[in-house]
Amino acid sequence: MSRNSYDDMMPEGYRDRGRRNGRMTAVIACIGVILTLIAIVIYLLFTPHDSDAETPQSSVDPVSVSIPEPEIIEVESAPEAAAEMPPAERAARPQAEIEKASDYPAIEYTEYTAAEGDTIASIAAAFGIDSSTIVSVNRMESANVKPGDVLKIPPVDGVLREVAEGDTLASIASSYDLSISAADLAALNGLPYTLVTPGEYIFVPSQDAVAPESGFTSPLPGGTITGRFGEVRNGVVLEGVVVSSEPGSTVLAAADGNVIDIFHDDDFGKSVRLMHQDGYSTVYYGLESIIVHTSEAVERGDIIGTIGTSSRIFDAPAVLFRVEQNGVVLDPMNMTEF
Repeated sequence: MSRNSYDDMMPEGYRDRGRRNGRMTAVIACIGVILTLIAIVIYLLFTPHDSDAETPQSSVDPVSVSIPEPEIIEVESAPEAAAEMPPAERAARPQAEIEKASDYPAIEYTEYTAAEGDTIASIAAAFGIDSSTIVSVNRMESANVKPGDVLKIPPVDGVLREVAEGDTLASIASSYDLSISAADLAALNGLPYTLVTPGEYIFVPSQDAVAPESGFTSPLPGGTITGRFGEVRNGVVLEGVVVSSEPGSTVLAAADGNVIDIFHDDDFGKSVRLMHQDGYSTVYYGLESIIVHTSEAVERGDIIGTIGTSSRIFDAPAVLFRVEQNGVVLDPMNMTEF
């Protein structure tokens, strides 16, 4: 009898099947563990938690607070900017009225470049003005000049005055005993109005520069003033004073001088120019007849011609009387006894 015939012996192949079943169970157990781990990971990744829900809320709060801040700053800054006013406008407020400048032409400066051997005295002599005028206008600390220095030379004597607190052009003109108005002083400095502010500089011409000591007399005694300096007559700006009288009235020399020109003006007709001392000249426009000659010396009150109708600007016989000094046109009313 063989061993395989005994009843208590396991059938053939039984042990192999047991081993296979054990391995299968282990594999199934491993797969279960892996599936469990995957489920846990999925849960952790995709299921919201309390800590994650609070995070968006905390990040939103600062954004909602910071948005209105720039808007508030802009709204508050706008009124402050609008309240700012130019210094000139603030200074103008206490004044009842700001006078418009006259039609005086602004002073024209000449630029001069100093050469070797030049001195302030020699330059001043060449331009017919005082050394102190050049020093003042150029704000020089001394009267020394070097070759290459560029200097501003005014046509007349005067000083460069810094406007102080409380100054007006009227008070400045009064302090220098000038016979010109604040409006004229503004115009001479190229200002449209008489308003000035502290810190700016104003050229103040000397009294001798704006009026001779003896003054001028009326070129048409007994006449009537019918036009003022700066007025517009038939589209032409008057650079002098218009004096009217009867046809044929005599026109007189306003001061001692010499006849330097006799000419015909397109607007005012026959005219005569006289040269006087200190760089002054007078012009008599609108003459009907002329009795003087070029280079002739005349004295105050000498007859130079008569008025008539040679001017296309005047409606009646008149003379336009003009005064200049060193090329600067001045208002005759400030230096003439009419």
